[in-house]
Amino acid sequence: MQVATSLVGRGNLSNLLAAIGVATEFDVPLEDIAAASARLRPASHRGEIVRLHGGVTVIDDSYNANPTATKAALDVLASSPAARRIAVIGEMLELGDQSAELHAMVGRAAARAGLDLLLTVGGRPAGALADAAVAAGMNASHVRHLATSEDAADAAASSVGAGDLVLVKGSRGIRTDRVVDRLKTAWGG
Repeated sequence: MQVATSLVGRGNLSNLLAAIGVATEFDVPLEDIAAASARLRPASHRGEIVRLHGGVTVIDDSYNANPTATKAALDVLASSPAARRIAVIGEMLELGDQSAELHAMVGRAAARAGLDLLLTVGGRPAGALADAAVAAGMNASHVRHLATSEDAADAAASSVGAGDLVLVKGSRGIRTDRVVDRLKTAWGG
């Protein structure tokens, strides 16, 4: 029997496998496990897959962000087929004294992900993310730092094309959900 879910990413896979292990330990029939797995859906703005016209797909993970989760989301983006892979990454808030270095670490991960375009949103830490991506080998013309989510929404809407896959991730206070809303408006979602 095959078990499938619409949840994306290794973190969700690990959680699902753990739940399956517990369910089988308690003699839950595999058919019930498979049916429940197929019904799983992400919470709003937490890894939602939004399919828009023109084959544009948005991974809306705009509810919250931390370095580990953002790097995992970049891994999902890097391993997914698309005409182009675009990431809009908002500043990760509440990281304390290590904020700049943690953002730079994510910037290096963005460069390794082979992105076609990286838009960073927020203050100096988000700027450090953009700078680190360029220092790690991303073409500087494919990296833009923007101060606000409204600016990022405009940049994303004017940059996204048919068949693109767009990851939108950031701390709630940065309001990267505005980028998702603008893409829905621009691409009929």
